[in-house]
Amino acid sequence: MDLSVVSPVYRGEKMLSELVERIHKAISPLTDNYEIVLVNDSSPDNSWERISEICAVDKKVKGINLSHNFGQPYAITAGLTYAKGDYVAVIDCDLQNKPEDLPAMYQKALEGYDVVSARRVVREDTFMKRMSSAIFHVVYDFLSGFDTDRAVAEFGIYSKKIVKVYCSIPEYSRSFVELIHTLGFKKTTVDVLHDHRLEGKSSYNLYRLLKLSYNSIISNSNRPLHLAVALGLIMSLLSFLMAIYNIFAKFWGLNEVAGYTSTIFSIWFVGGLLLLMMGVLGLYIGKIFDQVKGRPVFIVSDTLNINPNDTIQ
Repeated sequence: MDLSVVSPVYRGEKMLSELVERIHKAISPLTDNYEIVLVNDSSPDNSWERISEICAVDKKVKGINLSHNFGQPYAITAGLTYAKGDYVAVIDCDLQNKPEDLPAMYQKALEGYDVVSARRVVREDTFMKRMSSAIFHVVYDFLSGFDTDRAVAEFGIYSKKIVKVYCSIPEYSRSFVELIHTLGFKKTTVDVLHDHRLEGKSSYNLYRLLKLSYNSIISNSNRPLHLAVALGLIMSLLSFLMAIYNIFAKFWGLNEVAGYTSTIFSIWFVGGLLLLMMGVLGLYIGKIFDQVKGRPVFIVSDTLNINPNDTIQ
């Protein structure tokens, strides 16, 4: 198999026919030896039924149905696990990433690159989504120590070599883009134009974005723990300096009667900092708990046009 195209599907019922048609038109001039893998992440609409209809008439399309909603990174992992191509493309089902860009990325991959990421020159997203993405990258870069490109997302083509390494990593809490780019290998980008979403709106609400943010940060960096230690040392130093000041003020007659407001404010401020640091520590312990349980990162309930033995070796 020359090329596999993996697409995680969530609320994509009305877009799947056009998605598959445009992928065929983009890839068929390059090679006839390709497949399209659609992974239904337990979508609440009739996406799986639509995938079943497409698979019944098009044997190049493979269908994977997850047992419940795992999330985009896990749906992508499921697709990569079953993909057989020497190169594997990942593209969202909402058609904001255009299948017509796949040939240029595939040709770049054939030059010897293991990761060819699409770099969105202009993003066709709402102001709030662009703003939240910008804030996420600033915070993530600061807390992780990485230098990420906010114009790069999941859309890209990856060699079989890097796909095998990615699928062999047993991390339960994973973010596809960050994890792929920590693996190394030879990388490049191709500038593409971002399109409007074909139907509906993004399923990434504020809660999902916040969850994705702290998952990505905690899974890829322990810098928040270092910052918590540094903050604790700073507060201890300030407390020590205040204690010395009060001792000298006592002998020099500079002491004033302590006010109730300042006392309460100090207690609440320090208490809030302690709770914050305990919360950060608790998040890391929670991730350790999730990992040691050893649960699978995805569970497949149904497959279509897939041999049971067709998983990555």
